[in-house]
Amino acid sequence: MQERPFEHKWERIVYVNSSIKAWTIVIVDEKKNNLWSFPRRVALEMAEQKGLDLVQIHYDPVKQVCTALLTDYGKYMYRKQKDEREKKKTQKQKVLKELKINYSIWNNDLELKIKKWREFLLEWNNVKFSIRLKWRERMYESKAVDMLNQIVEKLSDAWKTQYSTPKKEAQWYSIILFSKF
Repeated sequence: MQERPFEHKWERIVYVNSSIKAWTIVIVDEKKNNLWSFPRRVALEMAEQKGLDLVQIHYDPVKQVCTALLTDYGKYMYRKQKDEREKKKTQKQKVLKELKINYSIWNNDLELKIKKWREFLLEWNNVKFSIRLKWRERMYESKAVDMLNQIVEKLSDAWKTQYSTPKKEAQWYSIILFSKF
C-alpha cells in the first residue's frame, strides 16, 4: 500500500490511501460503479480489507469530499502512463518550414512559390518567409519589407501572422504565417 503522494515529472501529485485528506470519500470501483460515500476512516479500512488502494480522482475543497478509485495503485499508474503515451502518438506535431527568397525575385516566380506554400499551409503547418540582404543589398530594405507584406496579403484569407510588420533580424527580414483555426 502506498502511503505518500507520488509525483511524476509530467503530472500532478496523485494522492493515495492515507495521504487523502478529505473527510468524506465517495468510492468508485474499477467498473465505474459508485459504491457510495463513506467517512475517511471507514473507506481506508474497506480498501485495506480488500487489499486494494484508494486513488484520489477528484477533490472538492469546499465540501471536503473526494472521489476515489478503488484499485491497485501500480496498475492504475501503468494504465495512466500507457494512455498518455498513446495520446502523444496520435498528436501531430506542427512543423515550421522556412522559405528563403531574394528581394529581387520576379512576380511570376513569387506567385509559383506562394502557390506551393499555400498547399503546405493547408496541411496545418507553419511557414516562415525570410529575405536575406547582403552587403549593398541592405539599401533595398523597403523593397524586402514590401515583398513580405505582399506575401502576407496574398495568404491572409486563412492564415495570420504574429506581428503586423516583418521582423528584422541581423541580415534578415522574416515573417511567420500560421493557421487562424
